[in-house]
Amino acid sequence: MRLWVLAVLVAVTTAQLVNRNVNRVVDLTTQIAKVTSEVEVENSGASVVNTYEVVVDPSAVKRLSYVSISEHGNELPVRKTSDGVYEATLSSSLSNGGKTSLVVTTTFTHSLEPYPRAINQPDNQLVRFHSNAYYYSVYSTVEQFSKFNLGSSKIESFTPRSPSNKESQTVKYGPYSNIPAKTSAKVTIHFENNSPFLTVSNLKRIVEVSHWGNIAVEEHYQLSHTGAKLKSQFSRLDFQRNPIGAPTAVKSFRTVLPASSKNVYYRDDIGNISTSNLRETDDANELEIRPRFPLFGGWQTKYYIGYSVPSYEMLSHSGQNYKLEFPFVDHSYDNLVIDDAEVRVILPEGASGFEIVYPNYEITREADEKVKTYLDTFGRPVLVFSAKNLEENHIKNIEIYYKFNPIMLLQEPLLVVIAFMVIFTTVIIFVRLDFSISVDENKEARERVAYLVEELFNATSKIKSSVSDETVELLATVKAKKDPKHFKNAKKEIDALYKTLTDEAAAVTKKIVSLSPSLADRVAEFNRREGERKSLLASISSLAEKVLGDKVSKTTCNEQENNLLSKLYTAQTAIEDSLAAL
Repeated sequence: MRLWVLAVLVAVTTAQLVNRNVNRVVDLTTQIAKVTSEVEVENSGASVVNTYEVVVDPSAVKRLSYVSISEHGNELPVRKTSDGVYEATLSSSLSNGGKTSLVVTTTFTHSLEPYPRAINQPDNQLVRFHSNAYYYSVYSTVEQFSKFNLGSSKIESFTPRSPSNKESQTVKYGPYSNIPAKTSAKVTIHFENNSPFLTVSNLKRIVEVSHWGNIAVEEHYQLSHTGAKLKSQFSRLDFQRNPIGAPTAVKSFRTVLPASSKNVYYRDDIGNISTSNLRETDDANELEIRPRFPLFGGWQTKYYIGYSVPSYEMLSHSGQNYKLEFPFVDHSYDNLVIDDAEVRVILPEGASGFEIVYPNYEITREADEKVKTYLDTFGRPVLVFSAKNLEENHIKNIEIYYKFNPIMLLQEPLLVVIAFMVIFTTVIIFVRLDFSISVDENKEARERVAYLVEELFNATSKIKSSVSDETVELLATVKAKKDPKHFKNAKKEIDALYKTLTDEAAAVTKKIVSLSPSLADRVAEFNRREGERKSLLASISSLAEKVLGDKVSKTTCNEQENNLLSKLYTAQTAIEDSLAAL
């Protein structure tokens, strides 16, 4: 009962509105059929009306890509009520006799049919377009006119429907008067169209967000030429001789990237494609995509492009609340057509509380996923979206709101610090600890002997610097200035220090022999050499005493001094050699 009442109400509302005048322009210059209808609407009923309904011709619903309705230059909110049926809310209600002007824009993909379906390499492409001579509407139309812009003067044929005519690159139908609601009159236009028929059969777009200042974008394309197929075998020679002799071939196209994009790359399964060119402008970066081979009808290629943009271009936040805003799809080439698009948004680890604001077309949110990358622990959230049958009018922003605790930014640096600490600690433990099951007594003895030899070396070094060198210096002082008192005091200090050091050395040598009896001969050699040094130092002191008592001439003193110093140097070298032997 309720459904019946609702249907009656809809029928009453529909009957109140009248399309007073319709001027329809169908643009067929590219692979996309773009229909722009300027509609003057009048409310002829008694009730107030605040909505306008657009119904797409049932034969074209499957190819419908985009619907937009604007009033006086302002786009109206549009709601899809069922397949091919859309309802727009007017900016102001229309009372009896009220009028308004609307612009209804619809686009259709894969609606231009190559005919013939296969052509030779140098042939032009002919296409057929099936349409309605009238503006299809749920409202009656008082007067209407349709014009089809073809972009080519080569028109093979068109369905005549009086009044209709062909002028240069256009076909006109109308004007027609008093057309009832949902009236359809099929027409077909057969004409030449060599524009690029490129279709992205599958697009996978990955947007990876980093709060460290960078957003990475990568787009994977499966691109097909959906025009008339190449009938004969491709001739590279003919193509090289006359590239314009293949009018339907697509040699290159232009992809528009953000002006702040950097680190741009263009690759396929083989590797980097060096034939691309990047041109930077103030508003955008233009990447010229040149596939490895020209694309003819029925041919396809796969490639992917990537770039980075600063996070401030797409990301904003207030406290822990973040907003990510970016185009759902981007300008891959002119007159873009995408059959299937999948957009994956990888957010930082710890992001939660997602809220999505979609653009005004149908986007499906798939199940969320998790992905682990460098230094992640429980994985980054991945939001997955999909959409079908897209074109340039769908290049609109999607907004993703989420929460993120800034303290999570410290997670990765802390993980690096902890990892290095664990490595260093492990190395320290491994080097310092002895993991052997049995004790190697010989090894311990060798380590102790090595330690004692080091002590013995330190003691002999002190004897050389503090005893030998001081004794030689004392002789030189006495020769310069005969001061018995100074000589006596200095000699006393040197003798005391020498005794202390030799006692230490003797104690060390005894320990060495006790730990390693095999070194007894080498220790004895060391002791003999040390005895020689002791004797030589005593001789130098005796010479100094003779100088004080004027018991030796200056010449004899110098000769004896040089002889003693030479022997002392030899003895000290021998001591060092004996230590090295230990």
